[in-house]
Amino acid sequence: MPLPTLICIAFATGLAAALAASIELRVTPRPPLLTRGFAAYAIFLSLVLVPVGAYFYLFHGDWFLLYAGDSQQIPSALALVGFVGVGGVGAIGFAVGASMVRGQREALGGVLIALSILAAVGVVLVAKERLSMVGSIGQFEGGFGLTPFSQSSLAQGALVMSSLLFVGTAFTVYRLYSSGRRS
Repeated sequence: MPLPTLICIAFATGLAAALAASIELRVTPRPPLLTRGFAAYAIFLSLVLVPVGAYFYLFHGDWFLLYAGDSQQIPSALALVGFVGVGGVGAIGFAVGASMVRGQREALGGVLIALSILAAVGVVLVAKERLSMVGSIGQFEGGFGLTPFSQSSLAQGALVMSSLLFVGTAFTVYRLYSSGRRS
């Protein structure tokens, strides 16, 4: 999954986590980012979403960046800041979702989740040509030595990482939802 898709998914998962933690968010006067629901979501961010993005960056960096730059030339500190930023987008999604829950506009939150997912898919559709071939930025710009996505190791990695992300998101949202119902 390319970086813009990861950013859209981070925002969508933040919104979904906030909607799932709606019972807690409605009854507590705490700021949204100091709730138990956000703590659970932060664990998801740090153990699932950011590591999935790091996998794509570390092993298929130029593809992950849509061949917009050479991942080998990016200082590791800057990459670290970027992944903290991805986590920040998820936190912003949670805060926006919490605002919608507290304003009793959960339906609008659902619409924003759908729009975020559509944007994530839209990135893939718009950049289909760039994403269909796997290699380095030099290979992409030179038009040589590229491997079709379906025949690359990236296809298997994308399947595994996307599955982990889906299962992790579903588990987190379910746990947040069910823990609110038990309280």
